Amino acid sequence: MLKKYTITVLLMLLNFMAVAESMQGQPAPVFNLEDQNGQAHQLADYQGQWLVLYFYPKDGTSGCTVEANAFKDNYEKLKAMNTEVLGISLDDAESHRQFIAEHNLPFNLLVDSNKVMSRAYGVDGGAAFFSYAKRQTFIVNPEGVIAKHFEQVDPESHVTEVLKALNELQADEKTAAEEQHEGVPVITEEIAGAPVYGASWPQDIDKDYQLVKVLASPDQFTESKVVISGRITRVCQSMGCWMVLSDGDVFARVDFNNHSFFIPKDSQGQAQVYGHLKLVQDSAEKRAHLTAEGAGELAPERYEIVAYSVKL
Repeated sequence: MLKKYTITVLLMLLNFMAVAESMQGQPAPVFNLEDQNGQAHQLADYQGQWLVLYFYPKDGTSGCTVEANAFKDNYEKLKAMNTEVLGISLDDAESHRQFIAEHNLPFNLLVDSNKVMSRAYGVDGGAAFFSYAKRQTFIVNPEGVIAKHFEQVDPESHVTEVLKALNELQADEKTAAEEQHEGVPVITEEIAGAPVYGASWPQDIDKDYQLVKVLASPDQFTESKVVISGRITRVCQSMGCWMVLSDGDVFARVDFNNHSFFIPKDSQGQAQVYGHLKLVQDSAEKRAHLTAEGAGELAPERYEIVAYSVKL
């Protein structure tokens, strides 16, 4: 009996010491789990805000209690930073309810009894006769990307580290936003060596449409966002706040969602745009302004692409 207990303890120690490959910079894996009250939570529910996902081994244990109470004590600070907190373990809903009630926790705890989310985030631990989620934390940014992955967590000091990381990440985001406002092209991410400007590139769309096909049936592309391909033939020479996408004999001006982002003024070659079509009717003054920026001749009424991100 003692030998079996010793082996169990050693296995637990080895799992706690194991460090998963960092997921920092990767899109956060999607999830759909219920909390202590049976309410479903999905990653998409938190789009537009920061999200702290902290995995922990077991409700009511000493380290997990210290960590949970630290998040509770700093919850108002986190909310003021546009940040939500979700705790995740393999415990069932009843265990979560008791843990929340005992410590008056203000945030939800997700039930990952089948280890679906733990496996997706690479934190499932244990062996055949016991299982748990390793103590690791992920900060997900408003675009759904893992901005910070804490692979080693000390319950006593962890929340202080989370607050510090959030302050730094949000300061960097503010600086990038200010640069965007000033017309400075900022690369959001790189995919297979291709820079992306604007919002993060959509992970759930694997089909793209040639511009010639889109303009042949414009009504089909005014509501839903799609990926549109073509060749860059012109770029705004004032700020880099729009471009013209061409495909054979057809072309469309691409508006970067009302100056939401910018691209280098010397951009050229093939490009992909994530956005939708919009029918515009410009005044003579507006067309003259665009022509002065290098747009060429534009029809008074035409379809343009409203872009949320561009991959060059």
